[in-house]
Amino acid sequence: MSAIKIYKQEKTMKHIISIGLLLLTISFNSSAQRIVTAGGTITDIVYALGAGEKVVAVDTSSTWPPKAVALPKVGYYRDLAAEGVLSKQPTIILALEGTGRPEVLTQLKSTGVALKLYNKPKHVDGLFQLINQVAADLNQQESAQKLIAQLKKALPVKAPISDSKALFILSAGERGLMVAGKETVPDLLFSYIGVRNLAQHKGFKPFNRESLVVSNPDFLVAPSHVVNGAGGAEKFCQQAALALIPAAKACRLLIMDSLMALGMTTRLPEAIATLNEFHLKNVL
Repeated sequence: MSAIKIYKQEKTMKHIISIGLLLLTISFNSSAQRIVTAGGTITDIVYALGAGEKVVAVDTSSTWPPKAVALPKVGYYRDLAAEGVLSKQPTIILALEGTGRPEVLTQLKSTGVALKLYNKPKHVDGLFQLINQVAADLNQQESAQKLIAQLKKALPVKAPISDSKALFILSAGERGLMVAGKETVPDLLFSYIGVRNLAQHKGFKPFNRESLVVSNPDFLVAPSHVVNGAGGAEKFCQQAALALIPAAKACRLLIMDSLMALGMTTRLPEAIATLNEFHLKNVL
């Protein structure tokens, strides 16, 4: 075999080896980061940024997207156990405000695993800020810019306030009602479609029966896990805490996906559209 042929073969082998090492490096780098998310809002954003393949476990509030639902669980984000989280061998933990007890967070930090805590967004600008924060921690800034631009384009202009009025029921039972007031995601959804939220307090607080009867909402909204827990829409509407108002008697009830209704997620435009469609069909 001539020296030229030997040289060409050696050059070809070196090229093949170089390509193989490059592919191996890319593969290693793409799988090196192991993310655990705690809080459905965070999980939603991570996947929307295109980093879902790096997520190895989520908490039980992470009900979207379907790929996340299929992953191992580390418990509910407000009551995490450090052992369960660390058993997934994360390199970074992304957690929503309210995650875990202080001693659990201290234990997680003491292991050297990166722990990022984020404030819950209460408005749309807060959602955009959260997207940018998560993106910066995952080196997905370009994806964040595209995602925010898509959301801004998809969000409708807020409708003027109409005569329609509604309540978002977080729970209904023998102890009465717990409803969503100001500075909540349901209140934001109502504002986008021009429906007046009958609960004027801040956050989620009790709403007595007398106030319910007097206010007489045109329709009700409740998260799916609450309605399912009551045995379905009909049984939910028949509860003593609700049964006296016409909206409950006719069961004008919108059952919304729990995470979409309660969490400020990238599905906000979808949540607004779902609420608006129900309002147009059942009230106007």
